[in-house]
Amino acid sequence: MDKPRLTTPTLRVVMLDGSEHIVQEINIDMVAWDRDRAKHNWPAPSDAPFIWLNYLAWHVLTKTKKLLPPMSLRDFEEGAAEVSTKGPDDEDEDDDGVGPTNREVEPG
Repeated sequence: MDKPRLTTPTLRVVMLDGSEHIVQEINIDMVAWDRDRAKHNWPAPSDAPFIWLNYLAWHVLTKTKKLLPPMSLRDFEEGAAEVSTKGPDDEDEDDDGVGPTNREVEPG
């Protein structure tokens, strides 16, 4: 059976240490966002898109896929150089979509 094509966001995360992760968030990540957003009274994704993207990336990388060690959301935010969505037409460097690759990153 073919792997289903999901429509949830695929995220590109570049950490300050130069590592890059391409991950697709799944239902559990979105549900976690909804629960924590309600608990902390955070703004809607449309009002604070970078908080939303960082939360999803943090949840995928530290909890769902465990590609990064456990850390607080704040520590993740401070360690990330860039968090962005990856469009369906962007080139895939990794067939499985879960990298990481090591790249040199010059922080802003």
